[in-house]
Amino acid sequence: MSEEVAPGPREGQRWLDAFPWIEAAAAGMADVDVVEPPWWWQAVDEPGSTARRERLAQLSDLCMGRLSRWTIGQIFPGLASDLVLAELHLTVRARNALGRADCFLASDVQNRELADLLGWRHVGVGTVDSILQALADSATGPETLDLPTAGRDVGRTAPAAHATVEGQSALDSQIAEDLGLIAHWHVAVGSLGSPLLGSHPRPGTPTEVLKARQRLESLKACDVLQPHEMELDAAELLQRSIGGLDTRAQEILARRFFADRPETLDVLGRSMGVTRERVRQIEARARASMVDFLERGGSLADIAAAARELVVSVLPLADLLALIPALARSVESVGQPAWRVLDRLDDGYEIEDGWCASPTMLGAQSATQARLEELADSYGVVRFEDIESLNPYQGFDEGRRCLRVWLLYCGYVLDGDAVLTRTQSVGDRAASVLSIVGSPMSPQEILDRLAIERSLGSLKNAMSVDDRFERVDRDSWALAEWGLESYAGVRTLVREEVARGGGQITLDTLVSRLTGKYSVTASSVVAYASAPPFEARGGVVRLASADREIRKSPQRTRRLYRRGNVWLYRVKITKDHLRGSGSVAPMAIAGILDLQYGQTRLLDSTLGPQSVNWTGNQPAFGTIRRFLISDDVAIDDEIFLVIGDDGTFATEAVAIMTGEPLADALALVGETHRSELSGARVNLASAIGLPEGSPAASIIGGYRERGDSDVAELLVSAKQQLEGTVVERPVPSAEIDEILDLL
Repeated sequence: MSEEVAPGPREGQRWLDAFPWIEAAAAGMADVDVVEPPWWWQAVDEPGSTARRERLAQLSDLCMGRLSRWTIGQIFPGLASDLVLAELHLTVRARNALGRADCFLASDVQNRELADLLGWRHVGVGTVDSILQALADSATGPETLDLPTAGRDVGRTAPAAHATVEGQSALDSQIAEDLGLIAHWHVAVGSLGSPLLGSHPRPGTPTEVLKARQRLESLKACDVLQPHEMELDAAELLQRSIGGLDTRAQEILARRFFADRPETLDVLGRSMGVTRERVRQIEARARASMVDFLERGGSLADIAAAARELVVSVLPLADLLALIPALARSVESVGQPAWRVLDRLDDGYEIEDGWCASPTMLGAQSATQARLEELADSYGVVRFEDIESLNPYQGFDEGRRCLRVWLLYCGYVLDGDAVLTRTQSVGDRAASVLSIVGSPMSPQEILDRLAIERSLGSLKNAMSVDDRFERVDRDSWALAEWGLESYAGVRTLVREEVARGGGQITLDTLVSRLTGKYSVTASSVVAYASAPPFEARGGVVRLASADREIRKSPQRTRRLYRRGNVWLYRVKITKDHLRGSGSVAPMAIAGILDLQYGQTRLLDSTLGPQSVNWTGNQPAFGTIRRFLISDDVAIDDEIFLVIGDDGTFATEAVAIMTGEPLADALALVGETHRSELSGARVNLASAIGLPEGSPAASIIGGYRERGDSDVAELLVSAKQQLEGTVVERPVPSAEIDEILDLL
């Protein structure tokens, strides 16, 4: 087998020669300041220089922001396979991380995607940054390849010039005649400045003018373009751009980059008679050429931009193909449909399992979760009608159907026209069902709606030990917050009458019926009918409904806590955080910062201004990647986003769990002095806005109601310890009932 040797280092090598993808990657980064000429056109800086260190840091940022799905070998085509990684200038953490992953030579990491490194357990983004900079430093020696690039004018055909009126085609003459006829009519009626083809012709328009307008409106692309121009749809444009590469580069793209099951470098090298390093270099340059072509304008760039705009947040792939049918056609040279080729080239969205999601599938699911948490009641129930459609380009009915399918795909449980967001336990599901129905139910009725395999006995046991439920009859259960003592209570009687009336009843009728049938005064009926869970407006009584526009307060917002003069919002770090993407924020953050829709707020921090904006459906934090790099935070780590009353911002790690329930609960709400358990109850109450003297049961209920089930479960385990953490103060003389209420 013949073998090609990669060229050695050369004098005056540019950064772009060593990393041919730089220009395309930088073009897609909004925060990259491109000067003329750009820095990557300059010669590689001397080893050890300040300028070189700055360039290496910029390269690492581009990699993590744009190339997470590229392998290390594709990112660093000049990296020698036999390079000993321990000899690189690495931090101790980076060297240990590589060792734990059994990566000792460059060949051990060349086939791994950058996303794999970011996902290594207990490895923070700062450690990966150190590895990337060290590899880039080593990869600037070998010369990169000068592969032919795809033509930059594919897909942008200039209109043919017409020298004279006599030379125009019959179609051109007809179009000119029709436009002239319509224009003269506009002049005749005094509408000189109106569009020729406005939404509706004015009344009295002559028949010949209406016919001219119809001819223009019925024109199709095939009526205007030449036969060779009608072939230039998305698939053909991609085919031609790939065809601009040499045959070997096309084959490598087809068998690796665009393949559903990519072949290894070794297999490709053996079949082509070259080294694996040579295959890697060819692939890297070819990928860079494709991405560069997509970024530099033309019809194909317009199609890519249109796809990004249509996806918005979430869109079924079938809908995207209905809007851009050409994406369903095959690109023959790589054996893939055009949508798959565009997806591999464009980091602006992901296509997976028949869904298009922006910026990633995980990011879209996180945004859905955040929105549902904002809309959910205290039992995790969201009314389907309150959820916005996923995509503005869908019709109403299709949007509603698509939203249901998406919620099921994300793992949510739907019950009729309600979405259940808390289904971790049988108790959570039962509470959601009662919240939806709004009246007491038998255990069998509840079980029939749970749609899970549970015995009737296990359901009864779960409700009997859960303070969210109350047994109101021999075989009937209700939510404790309804305050139903028995079916003989006035509140129960009012609820029954409202239900019989189809959801509402006049106050006069209600008073007449109840005072006539039971020993109850009219004033009592009016008092109960006017208090939660009822409302009396305009003489009509109905079940009270919460104002859908009212935002949840910070004290009722999950994972948001108060400590001293700061607010702490607990988040779990994902790949999107490490890529530099922004992240959704609860609506309460907007209230804390007095942030109105359409505004952006900049908070002071030690690493520069931190943005919080509300320019979409939900408030959002700007990228926090620099904080994650500084603190070496890894995927799945939990941290607090700390917002001070003085307009400052910081991040803070959540303390490591110890297995001791009360101490772990304090850690999850940001209490830093966990050893001082004497004030645990006060701190836990203050964190969610409860009075300092709140009993343990109220604190547990407060955390459970706001959705912090992880904290609530820890406190249940530590209930006895929690009850003994506050020394009871002498109580002034009071009624016995008042003393019992404190217990």
